[in-house]
Amino acid sequence: MKIEVQGKAAPGITAKDIVLAIIGKTGSAGGTGHVVEFCGEAIRDLSMEGRMTLCNMAIEMGAKAGLVAPDETTFNYVKGRLHAPKGKDFDDAVAYWKTLQTDEGATFDTVVTLQAEEISPQVTWGTNPGQVISVNDNIPDPASFADPVERASAEKALAYMGLKPGIPLTEVAIDKVFIGSCTNSRIEDLRAAAEIAKGRKVAPGVQALVVPGSGPVKAQAEAEGLDKIFIEAGFEWRLPGCSMCLAMNNDRLNPGETLCLHQ
Repeated sequence: MKIEVQGKAAPGITAKDIVLAIIGKTGSAGGTGHVVEFCGEAIRDLSMEGRMTLCNMAIEMGAKAGLVAPDETTFNYVKGRLHAPKGKDFDDAVAYWKTLQTDEGATFDTVVTLQAEEISPQVTWGTNPGQVISVNDNIPDPASFADPVERASAEKALAYMGLKPGIPLTEVAIDKVFIGSCTNSRIEDLRAAAEIAKGRKVAPGVQALVVPGSGPVKAQAEAEGLDKIFIEAGFEWRLPGCSMCLAMNNDRLNPGETLCLHQ
């Protein structure tokens, strides 16, 4: 399966926005039985961390795996790392990795194309990642879905979420904020979030927590002082882990609460 995102994404559009826009188009089962290759200018512009987010989310469209062809971004990321080849071995490895590009004119079972400039910040409103809209859109009416299965799924999702169709997403009050999980708590994500949090305070009545994606990310964030920025803003600075993504320990929503999840 080839998913091509053509053109350049607008400033502030992240890999998570891109992949949610993709899943919004394919549906949460659109990649079933496939291995997905993500390509196009917008994909090549992503950092390695962004590409990891993209490929990590391939399962959320039902795919068996996701990949991005190796290029200079890949090689520069690998070079000098603990278990990377050194010297001539690295050069030989790069020469081989360059052969792993998909053949020109290769045939794919399925091709999906998106225009990067049309992608805006994405937020899911339902109970699967295919139920996603732009942050500035209104919550959709189930009656607008032509497919009866999608319509029934939307009705169930709205009932479960306690949401009404037609309401602007920006008017939905939140009780908790979670920045974390394996798809969006890498160091570049925490830097971006800290830049926004700097000099601001978490709203009264809202619990906000940050969970780094790994031990090395936590250590690097603390070395850069990001933890202090979050704590000063009123966030809880947590140990690495899955946390609210799968309701581990006490990191979970209570009945009737709404979570703003940046993951």
